[in-house]
Amino acid sequence: MKNLTLRVCAVVVIAFMLGGCATAYQAKGLTGGFSETVLAPDTFKIDFRGNGYTSAERASDFAVLRAADKSLELGCKYFGIMNEANGASVGSATVGTGGWSGHSAWGFSSSFPIVKPDSSLFVKCFRENVAGQNLFDAHFVAESIRAKYGIKTPIPGGGLSQLPAAASISPVSASVTPPAAPDLTAQVRSAQQIATSQGCGDVHTTGASSFQAQCTHFTLTIDCDGQSCHPTKTTNN
Repeated sequence: MKNLTLRVCAVVVIAFMLGGCATAYQAKGLTGGFSETVLAPDTFKIDFRGNGYTSAERASDFAVLRAADKSLELGCKYFGIMNEANGASVGSATVGTGGWSGHSAWGFSSSFPIVKPDSSLFVKCFRENVAGQNLFDAHFVAESIRAKYGIKTPIPGGGLSQLPAAASISPVSASVTPPAAPDLTAQVRSAQQIATSQGCGDVHTTGASSFQAQCTHFTLTIDCDGQSCHPTKTTNN
């Protein structure tokens, strides 16, 4: 019974550790983070490596956030993801304990899998929106992902400021959790499916959660609410 109690305690300690140590949005360090390689004045590669406590969704979101921030640093308002690759490396951690009971020694060890997600993006940025290109608004993406994870917004010239989230508006709303930001990639996929079903080409953003696609004889406008998208109007070419 004593051995079982210690084994359970070890598992509880590890579970507690897993809850609060996910990789932050930061330059690559000992606990992971983002790195980048500039390939051309408007083209670059972003890599985000998470540690064993980071979810695959968080790693992917932070890679996209760095793509948006880097685009803005280069003077671009929009960016397109030319290629995306998500993966993970798997390791293990072993926890053991032991002691003496009477005249005999006892001990145990347990191994736990450690999965470290990673996300890589090839990105091209644009100073203006380009019709027919699958582009994201860099300002909108940066603000949306920061709001989702409660990340402070950089102030030009240095420093950080809190996002104007619901938690900082008033004492009444301080305990209200703001809704999660929409999955932009899912919105694009859903809008593209609608455009393809109408015989239209690639969609491109025209604003927050709004897309357009060029068709043979008309322009199709698609609006999204969360991850649900629907055509709203057509305009003759």
